[in-house]
Amino acid sequence: MFPELRFTEAEIRKMIDSATPEAVANSLAKEKRNYFDLLNLISPAAMRFLPQMREASQKCRRRYYGKTVTIYAPLYISNSCVNGCKYCDFNIRHKYERKSLTLDEIRQEADAILAMGIDSLLIVAGEDPVRMSVDFLCEVGRMLKEKFSYLSLEIAPQEEEGYRRLFEAGYEGLTLFQETYNQELYRELHPVGPKRVYDFRVWSQLRAGRAGMRNLGMAFLLGLDEWRLEAASLGAHAIYLQKHCFESKVQFAFPRITATEGGFQPAHPVSDEDLELMMLAFRIVFPECGMTISTRECPDFRDRMVQLCADNMSAASRVTPGGYALLADEDVGQFTLNDSRSVAEVESAIRRNGQEVVRKYWDRAL
Repeated sequence: MFPELRFTEAEIRKMIDSATPEAVANSLAKEKRNYFDLLNLISPAAMRFLPQMREASQKCRRRYYGKTVTIYAPLYISNSCVNGCKYCDFNIRHKYERKSLTLDEIRQEADAILAMGIDSLLIVAGEDPVRMSVDFLCEVGRMLKEKFSYLSLEIAPQEEEGYRRLFEAGYEGLTLFQETYNQELYRELHPVGPKRVYDFRVWSQLRAGRAGMRNLGMAFLLGLDEWRLEAASLGAHAIYLQKHCFESKVQFAFPRITATEGGFQPAHPVSDEDLELMMLAFRIVFPECGMTISTRECPDFRDRMVQLCADNMSAASRVTPGGYALLADEDVGQFTLNDSRSVAEVESAIRRNGQEVVRKYWDRAL
């Protein structure tokens, strides 16, 4: 469980499992919800309230985000990694050719993304402190901030000073998956590499927020452990960050494990209905927070969730270094994509649903 959570796993499990339909209805009837409402809304008893939760979630979403949907693209600049995560294709033990892009190659990839109409970029790299040093990432940031309105990072955890340098170089957001809040399971799934240190990873968003990052993206990897217990920790973690990094915005993601070359099978698969319930609950309890829907999900599900709760989605994603301009149609990456639509196709789907596409957060010319 999240280290600052003052309840044990057994107590959290009991609160979730003992939630009654009346408790769920009371949580839905509130104007402002708390942590215990989150536990009610992710409980088995909440499943029968899915129609009411859809309505409540959409109301919260429209109150804070209107009918807008922000689109972005991830740019993978390296798949070199020194960790041995059992569920990831970047695992150091997997034997295939690794690729780390040069500044010129990153520029080519960025130009290809710009040509598609994307103006918000997430820089993603495997955890390799030699190839992906803070110095190099700062160079990348200074180059790309002249091209894109918004830059964010999904990289190895850094010290606070490293995050401060990255913020000054042009990055404004951080995305980091805790993978699992179960500390014993975490150690089992990360047998080698610096990622094995649970505490350093779990406090990454706190260090980034103190360093000035404006958006703090957080998630666990769905399928590793029981999703309701993980969601309880994610909610507690978010509340902690809202208290200690109140100048930053928390952003949720809910990535499910997809097929990998290593053949890893999740011990706790998460169904579409479970995923929807969880996302609706988080939107209802955290109405002001951002929420991303991954390309790990199929198009129909993604389009529905951006109407009900999510406000942010990627488009035309490639999850391997060089996937946009250098490798043509080859796309053997970190995980399996289940939505391969172009930017134009994603935007068309958004507009057909009566929503508006947001390409950037602000205009530098203003």
